[in-house]
Amino acid sequence: MVDTRGSSNNVYLAYLASTHFIIHVYTMLLPVLLLPLQDELGVSLVQVSLLVSIPRLLNVFIYIPAGAISDRYPSTVLTGSLVVTAAGAILVPLSKSFPLLLLGFTLLSVGSTLYHPPSLRMASEYDPKRMSLAMGIHNVGSNLGFSAGPLLLGYMMAASGWRDSFYVWAVLTASMAVLSYLYTRGNLRMRAADSAGSLGLAGGLRSLLTRGYLLVILMSIFVEMTFNILVTFVPAYFTVGMGMTYSLTSMITGIGPLAGLIGSFLGGLAGVRFGNYKMAIAVLAASGAILFVFPGLTALWLVVAVYGLYRCLQAAFMPLMNSMIADNSDPRSRSLGFSLNFVVVNLFGSVSTTAASLFIEAYDTSVIFPMSIALLIPTCLFIILLWRGSARDGLGEL
Repeated sequence: MVDTRGSSNNVYLAYLASTHFIIHVYTMLLPVLLLPLQDELGVSLVQVSLLVSIPRLLNVFIYIPAGAISDRYPSTVLTGSLVVTAAGAILVPLSKSFPLLLLGFTLLSVGSTLYHPPSLRMASEYDPKRMSLAMGIHNVGSNLGFSAGPLLLGYMMAASGWRDSFYVWAVLTASMAVLSYLYTRGNLRMRAADSAGSLGLAGGLRSLLTRGYLLVILMSIFVEMTFNILVTFVPAYFTVGMGMTYSLTSMITGIGPLAGLIGSFLGGLAGVRFGNYKMAIAVLAASGAILFVFPGLTALWLVVAVYGLYRCLQAAFMPLMNSMIADNSDPRSRSLGFSLNFVVVNLFGSVSTTAASLFIEAYDTSVIFPMSIALLIPTCLFIILLWRGSARDGLGEL
């Protein structure tokens, strides 16, 4: 278990939010850079989309051992994730060829993979009665990163070139790695010597073979396929479909996640007050309505406002989803539960982005909106089944 006796609850949550911020400053950089890199490298959109797909496929082989190790050595894995991320942030701007760029973005992806299982376990163990709120605050950090990354990138692209933004984040990431080591070594008690409650890899996997966890996996697959398609290709829609410049696209992409700060907090708070399942369905229904009207918007201010509202809803769903994963996982193998979920999500997510790029090249960038709406329908169905299962088991609405 995580021990917070050596620090205040506020510092504990601040650590989660700040490290999540650093990890996710890189998430929105590649989607914004897809078209510039396509021009720079002289490759097709399908080829450059491999910078997204291949790291996701590689992570399939990393998540499960990372989760099992995180249940025993959370401090080491958390610090290591930031070290790997810093290495990727240095390599990407130094790269002049596709293979080196692929290696750099793979390191960034691996760093994110190592980070999430132990950090999400930390968030889930903050206070079981306020789990979704802790998940929401954890997610606030990611939305700050989603915003800060493209905003700095947009400024640097106009001033000195996109590579300089990576150097800035590399320095900050390396600094956070040092702070992470100093903080977690005294505040995460679980080591090999006192992890008797851990089930190990085989036992942990067996503990996750439940109806509730399998439904969570199915729900996560469809919602993450939706989010991956939109996060990756909405910037391309702005540029190709609406004729925006690369710099303006980057700025809008960075402004959008600022709404996610509010969404993350409100989503977590609403989950505590009204229930995770009920709020998850409401959030996805509102998201579907927005995606239906979005292709018809033409006024720039309206596009920015509606895009910001969608990102607010997307962020609101994340603490609800993570709480459902935690609620349907054995506490002794919770990091492994998050890792196994990530494995399946990345497997299907890597396929969904490449499949979407084929549809875009066959039709146009607006095809991402009906594709995403179609994926939200089964997502809601799986949440309803989870909700009914929790009521039948006497858990009520969590």
